[in-house]
Amino acid sequence: MTKHARKATELDANGIEVHFSPEVKNAFADLAAAVHFSKHFDGDILSIVQDWASGKPLSVHSVFISLPLIAAETSRHVRATRDERATEAWREICLKMPEKGFTLTPVRHRGM
Repeated sequence: MTKHARKATELDANGIEVHFSPEVKNAFADLAAAVHFSKHFDGDILSIVQDWASGKPLSVHSVFISLPLIAAETSRHVRATRDERATEAWREICLKMPEKGFTLTPVRHRGM
């Protein structure tokens, strides 16, 4: 592949928004509810999960950065607590995500 061809296929991960389906947002809400009072789940990561559950716009970049952190925190919480609600919520996220669990759209820049 030439350098020119490679540049033509590159995308700006901050210029594309991810919109989760209602089913995926519900699964994130279930996860947030399950881990809400957990001392084994980071509060900053919980805020991200809550934002995703509410449908807050997010970039492809933020999904790539945050999804592994959410997985790690969920795993840590489940190992420490054996929380079946959190396990089931994560399972639902994993099942729903590939089944039209999200759409991608260009970020709309607002004029000044």
